[in-house]
Amino acid sequence: MAGTLASSDAVARAAGPRIIKTLTFMARKPGTTHAEFMRYWLDVHAPMALRVPGMRGMICNEVTLVSTASAHLPGGPRIEIDGIAESWKEETSSLQNPAAPEAAKAWYADGPLFVGQIKGFRVSENVFVPPKRGGDGLIALLKRKPGQSHAQFAKHWLEVHGPMARDVPEVSGLILNEVIAEARRGDIAPLAGFGEIDGIAQSFREDMDAPPSPQRERWYADGKASIGEAIGYRTREHVIIQPS
Repeated sequence: MAGTLASSDAVARAAGPRIIKTLTFMARKPGTTHAEFMRYWLDVHAPMALRVPGMRGMICNEVTLVSTASAHLPGGPRIEIDGIAESWKEETSSLQNPAAPEAAKAWYADGPLFVGQIKGFRVSENVFVPPKRGGDGLIALLKRKPGQSHAQFAKHWLEVHGPMARDVPEVSGLILNEVIAEARRGDIAPLAGFGEIDGIAQSFREDMDAPPSPQRERWYADGKASIGEAIGYRTREHVIIQPS
C-alpha cells in the first residue's frame, strides 16, 4: 500500500500544477470609449499579468464586430462587449485562492478601474486545429438544443463536430472550449443576457469572408443539426503571453 501511494504522489508531482483556462467577456465602464478601454487594457492592465506567478498564457481579444445570425446557425441575443480575455494560469494564482500571490491580487483589483460589466467561464480546452495566435478570429458562445443535456451536446461537439474541421481547407485553427463552470467575481457588475452556455468555440480562417467549400458546408450542416444557438464575436488577438 505504501508503495502504491508513493507512486501516485510521484505521478502527481510529475504532472505539475493544475492549469486553469478562463475566457472572460467584458464591457467597458459607462462614459468611456472603446478606444479608451483598449488603451488601458493593453497598456496598463495586461502588462501586469507578466508579473503574476504561474501565468502560462494571456491573450487580449479585441472585439471588432458583433456577429449576426447566419444561415447555418441560429443567432442568440446581441450583447455588445469590448473584449474577451483569454488566460491560462496555475490554480495557485486563481482569484478563488485566498493565498494567491500579491501580484495576482493586484492584477485582479485593477479590473474594476476599466471594466464595467463582466462574465467569465472556466473551460476545458480542446485543440483540433492548432492556430497561429495573433490574428483575426471568431469566438462564439454556444448553447445546446432544447431537450438535450450538456453531456449529450459535449459528446457530439467534441467527438464529431470538432474532428470534422480538420478536413475543412479554410479552417486555419479551431479550439473548442467546454464550459466547466462560471468564473464569478463580486467587484464588477455581471454581464447579463447570455443565459446558460455549454461551449465556446474559437475558429480561425485566413479569409474570414471567403465563400465556403463543400467540406465547410458539411461542417456547417452538422453544426446546425447539433447546436441550438450561437452568440458570436469577430476578434483581433493581442498576444501578451504566448500560451505554453
